[in-house]
Amino acid sequence: MSKKGHILVFLTILIWSAAFIGNKILLRYISPIEVMLYRFLFAYIVLLVLYPSWNFPKSVKDELYFFALGFLGIFFYFLLENFALKYTQATNVGLYMGAIPIFTAIIAHFVTKDEKLNKNIIIGFIVAITGIALILLGGSKFQIKLVGDILAIFAALVFALYSVILRKSPVNYNYIIITRKSFFYGIVLMLIYYITIDRDFHTEELLRPIVYINIIFLGLFASSLAFIFYKRGVEIIGSVKATNYIYLVPLLTAVFGILILDEKINIAMSIGGILILIGLYISQKKSPS
Repeated sequence: MSKKGHILVFLTILIWSAAFIGNKILLRYISPIEVMLYRFLFAYIVLLVLYPSWNFPKSVKDELYFFALGFLGIFFYFLLENFALKYTQATNVGLYMGAIPIFTAIIAHFVTKDEKLNKNIIIGFIVAITGIALILLGGSKFQIKLVGDILAIFAALVFALYSVILRKSPVNYNYIIITRKSFFYGIVLMLIYYITIDRDFHTEELLRPIVYINIIFLGLFASSLAFIFYKRGVEIIGSVKATNYIYLVPLLTAVFGILILDEKINIAMSIGGILILIGLYISQKKSPS
């Protein structure tokens, strides 16, 4: 059963690594809130087709839980990430996202009984974040851009909190229903944001193949399927072990760049990739009691 959880989370991270590129491409043509709205509206429809059953609210507590998931993991995280990508380099955002596992471990240490911070998690983080830095900084110059960098750090904190809360889902709900409900509240919040703050839509850009193809990919794979995989994976292996796989995002993104964009591999990327894998291995090991 544990093996299944690791496979599901790895598939999620594989998809999200490719989505990082698609997201950045879309921001050239449409606004951050448009990227969010289009991809999650599409994803909600996909989930409705996959599981057309309806679950009416069973309690206010349950609905507040779904709202919290929608606010943190669907609305607030992606709003912060998209604006971070707009105001700073993708390199900076990717590096700060590498802090999600350690943020998750710290939060889980205080709010869960079975996911305590240990030396393997800390050592694994140090080794993996060194590898991430080598990959991301090997071919580019790191420049602090205060607004975007702060937004990226907050995004990492928000996703860590989301991951911990995700494990504490109410019983007697299908995991697709849980995902769909969180998407629903996330979309509602996006619409409120659009109506009150950002009314600048670029609907004509939807006719561009590069735009609608990326929206379909993000909606079908990076949102609907990936969130289902991640939700189930967290249930099986826990939030700390699941978020440790985020260390792989820069490595996998670099691999996609080599395969798809014909980018070149260098020594820094090679060493960084090895360090990430070592860090992930150490962080997944059970610390001796």
